[in-house]
Amino acid sequence: MEPEQQQAQAPLQAAAPAEAQGPPPQQQPGHPHSELKVESSDSPAKPEDYVTVGGYRLVKPYHFDFCCSVRQRWFGQNVIDIFSRFPARDRQYYLQALADGRLRVEGCQVTAETPLKDGQRMRHFIHRHEPPVPAGPIHVVGASADMVAVCKPAGMPVHVAGQYRKNTVLGVLTAERPDLGPLFPVHRLDKPVSGLLLFARSAEAAAALCRKIEGREVEKVYVARVLGRFPEGTVVADVPLDWDPVANMASAVPEAAQAALAGQHAAQQQNGPAAVDGADGASQEQAAQQAEQAGQPQQEAQQPAAQVAAQQQLAEQAAEQQQQGDADTELSKVAERRQRKQQKRARKAAKAERQAAAAAAAAAASANKSSKGAPKPSLTEFKLLSVAEDGLTSIVECRPRTGRTHQIRVHLQYLGHPIANDTQYGGTYGGPLASRHMAQQLGVHWSAAATAGDGSKDGASGRSKEDGSAAPAALGEVLAAAEAGCACSKRPRLEAGPAAEHAGAADSDMADAEPAPTVAAEAAAAQATEPEAVAGAPQQPTPAGSGQGGPEGDAYEQNRAFRSRPEFEVAPELRDALCVHCPYYAPRDYPLDLRPLWLHARSYGCPEGSWSFAAELPQWALPQWQPPGGPE
Repeated sequence: MEPEQQQAQAPLQAAAPAEAQGPPPQQQPGHPHSELKVESSDSPAKPEDYVTVGGYRLVKPYHFDFCCSVRQRWFGQNVIDIFSRFPARDRQYYLQALADGRLRVEGCQVTAETPLKDGQRMRHFIHRHEPPVPAGPIHVVGASADMVAVCKPAGMPVHVAGQYRKNTVLGVLTAERPDLGPLFPVHRLDKPVSGLLLFARSAEAAAALCRKIEGREVEKVYVARVLGRFPEGTVVADVPLDWDPVANMASAVPEAAQAALAGQHAAQQQNGPAAVDGADGASQEQAAQQAEQAGQPQQEAQQPAAQVAAQQQLAEQAAEQQQQGDADTELSKVAERRQRKQQKRARKAAKAERQAAAAAAAAAASANKSSKGAPKPSLTEFKLLSVAEDGLTSIVECRPRTGRTHQIRVHLQYLGHPIANDTQYGGTYGGPLASRHMAQQLGVHWSAAATAGDGSKDGASGRSKEDGSAAPAALGEVLAAAEAGCACSKRPRLEAGPAAEHAGAADSDMADAEPAPTVAAEAAAAQATEPEAVAGAPQQPTPAGSGQGGPEGDAYEQNRAFRSRPEFEVAPELRDALCVHCPYYAPRDYPLDLRPLWLHARSYGCPEGSWSFAAELPQWALPQWQPPGGPE
């Protein structure tokens, strides 16, 4: 039995009412641990929160008052049922936590049987450990009155996500560069991708910059090291992309482009060139404006008679509505009051209908989460910059014209020149391994359902885009998540007994729900001090200065070091007796590969030249550098 579960011996119905609100019991006078400092989502990162060990930035573990709003799909369930879905701790632990006040609901007293309602917030007092990231400063490339440009290192997330809260670009800047003021993320880069990253300095500036990015008014330039000799000249990949939420990867769908082209030709033959314009995305209103600018107002005369009749009917209806509005203004106060009451009842009924429809839609989305969405148009321009001396790799400039998840990576794969160390999309050099793959090698079986996201909406699903674009809705989610301290988590969960039945019910805010170890994982941990690598784990050559990754080279060996070597142990005064992660800084059963992907955001700027920022190239992107050891 785990230490945090040893005291959880109370029967199912024995949980006493939790604290109604206020600080957790550990901070209340008279409690044996009342001197503990408990952080919340509003607690900013500070320089003293970090330590550097062996070339890695580590966060000192801290007590955290985790907060999560009750989601619609949880209405009517009790707090024990909700938290017990996560396999890190068993039901008995949460019953005892509720009795102790570590698990509670704001504003009311609850028992293990109290159903929760919309608008309530649950809190859980935990000891938080964050994953390591590569050490080193985050360089500020430039700043203006509205934005700040930095060079993001590989291996570090942009903002709060899952286990990461302080060990992020935004967290480190908050701690080390308070002179920059509050920063608002406007786009994202995948964790293994390095390069230029923009932050706005106000909410208004963030909204304006996001509109520019979404409107393709920002020129984005990336560099990548790809396999083989890339062709000279400009190469354009105009191929739609599809996203598979189960496999967590994109794929090129050239047949979708061919089908769209065939549909355009068929529409042109049937209805003339105007139908093709509509298929290309130009609205009728835009076409009319272009015609007027070209001195062709006669298009209005060419409208079909049916359309003219429909417009006349709409005009008549508008006149009738105006007459009705004039009559309404003459109603007495009693009649107006009666009308307002009726409207209020109608609004309540409509709200109930919307909630029911939303619940049905959520259920349908959960049932169809594994289905793919329609392929989306995607276009990237490439240009050869240099070829390595051995001729095995090339440096390529990439200019994405659309913003799809993994767009550059998949388009390069489609062209037959994948990023050289992108093993997910055909690279043959040793590159960053996915945590899910590493977990399988270590015997920690994660559920793929938890990484499925919420469909094919790139911005809203929480999936990063290596080209840096983000839809306005995604920006709002990023800002809200940064403010609430509970951004999207793509962390998968274990397939462990009954918990697997609720794989689709995991909430992305549940940042304290870490996977529990399996027997194989415990066996792997027991062998952590042995020098040999895990059986079947690929050995990645990482000489010094190669740009391949951390000082220890092999990702599996480094993860064992995080959980076994004395230099990665937490000071005794920072430990918690009930914490399953102590005595080490790194969280247990969270394997990660901190080597960089050979994709770098080189520059961002406005075409008209009002602003432009460029980041320095990493070592692997220099023309004279070539990967050591050759492809695997």
